[in-house]
Amino acid sequence: MIITIAKYFGWPLDQLDVVTAFLYGIMKELVFCAVPEGVDLDGDFDCLELVKAIYGLKQASRVWNETFDEFVCSIGFQVSAFDPCLYVKIVDGHCVLVLVYVDDVLITGSSPELISRTKTDLKTRFEMTDSGKCAFTAA
Repeated sequence: MIITIAKYFGWPLDQLDVVTAFLYGIMKELVFCAVPEGVDLDGDFDCLELVKAIYGLKQASRVWNETFDEFVCSIGFQVSAFDPCLYVKIVDGHCVLVLVYVDDVLITGSSPELISRTKTDLKTRFEMTDSGKCAFTAA
């Protein structure tokens, strides 16, 4: 949908990738794992509590999405009623849209300044690779 909107209005469409996205999520429930072979810890431990959502964990995608959602909403975006991965922000009559797909982010809008500000805000919270103009989508 975001690609169609950007194309229809002639808006720029930028693509970013969140580096190690799942590691930003903090676990809200108790999850334990066995001590990996070769890890030497002081004390006698059979298991470790996971504080962060690591790759391969069933909850990792959900925890990452909740982390992204909380931040994007904290900077003034609202979740779309039609797509929970689409965020909308309107400032002084200008619109900016952010779409997250796993760890890929697409941004478009009517104001290049608002797009730039949004990218800066995201980069202050998450380490991101900015590919600039979108040339490829994972879906």
